[in-house]
Amino acid sequence: MIGRFVRSRYRWSAMASILFVAALCILARHWPAVAVAQDGNKASERKTLVLDRAPARNISDPNPVFRALVLDSEHGEVFVANDKESSGTSILVYPTVFAPTDRIMEPRRMIAGPKTDLGMVCGLALSIENGELYSVSGETGTLNVYPMDAKGNVGPQRQLSGVMPRAGAGVYLDVKNDELFITTEHVNRISVYPRNFKSDQDPVRYIQGSSTGLGDPHGIYVDSALNEVYVTNHGNWRKTVPGEGELRGPDSLTRTSLGYTVPGKVLPLEPSTGKFMGPSITVHSRTASGDAAPIRTIRGPHTQLNLPDGLSRDPVSGELIVGNTGDDSILFFAKDANGDATPTRILKGPLTKIKGPVGGSVDAKRNELWVASWDNHIAGVFPRTANGNVAPIRVIRTAADNAPLASMGRIGAVAYDAKRKEILAPN
Repeated sequence: MIGRFVRSRYRWSAMASILFVAALCILARHWPAVAVAQDGNKASERKTLVLDRAPARNISDPNPVFRALVLDSEHGEVFVANDKESSGTSILVYPTVFAPTDRIMEPRRMIAGPKTDLGMVCGLALSIENGELYSVSGETGTLNVYPMDAKGNVGPQRQLSGVMPRAGAGVYLDVKNDELFITTEHVNRISVYPRNFKSDQDPVRYIQGSSTGLGDPHGIYVDSALNEVYVTNHGNWRKTVPGEGELRGPDSLTRTSLGYTVPGKVLPLEPSTGKFMGPSITVHSRTASGDAAPIRTIRGPHTQLNLPDGLSRDPVSGELIVGNTGDDSILFFAKDANGDATPTRILKGPLTKIKGPVGGSVDAKRNELWVASWDNHIAGVFPRTANGNVAPIRVIRTAADNAPLASMGRIGAVAYDAKRKEILAPN
């Protein structure tokens, strides 16, 4: 995902900050008059305010969070994405081996700054052979490529832009077939591009449509040996037209406030088709294209899936490793799991320090499992076979242990309840 609130993995944005600050300033100096005008039925009574002063106060999380994680076991480094704009969107690089500590750890290096064009990074992938780091931004809908040793305020060496719609969530590099797989949440789509894509590249193929079983897809993993693609789905679904989300081309389909647009005409929006299908893991053929049905689907109460996010595979046991965000747990499934399957083991409990996990990854060289938790600013390292309420061997933290949880997501609006004197911020 259900557990605390249904959310896509968008996070705090600059626009949210502006909206929130505006609300506080209105509260402080203009609320009585403005509230009456804005709540009135006559448009002529509504007034536009221009705020040209500092806010009276603000609420934000100044600490980086861990949104995505990818390991370079060969060189002993872990790359983690911080998607919080209030702490400066960035990609942080840490050593995989370090002395256990409860102190905040400074990264070995970081990619951050306006030139990087990072916007709410939701997914990371590595090509060690080509020395490249790939990042998918849910806010800007871009795929950026940086040298693996990049640091500071540097621009991407390549960028795929203007092709993917916003809400890109996960990215995976299929090394064997030299292809990048990207999930897009709101159009229920998997797009496949060559690793050495051009800036205006069209996907070589995509999976999308009513038969695919995709519903708000997030994490993605490709098993090139079995020719299978695994995708976690939050379960929020609406009918999509195969090809929807393409921003270019003669047959492009882009959903707008007016409807679907195609060159030369506008098609009106149809009645809502939205429904909740329940969280799942869909398994697809690696070479599937168009409105292709999944090979199998893991879904049901026994799975305990709840806002599943990032996923990977244990290279030793073959188990699927799923970040179960809504349940503060890591779920492990048999490699051939299907239907309402029970996890083979579960990593969960107060000792684990897992809170809002976005995924896990195995360092086979050191026989360790890495877990990134968004809500409490922690990346924890466990024995590869950890099960139950097990404490991590060591952790990387970007905030003090007693810091408030990073529970404020991407705020779409803000309102004031005058009766209860409360500020309402839907995520």
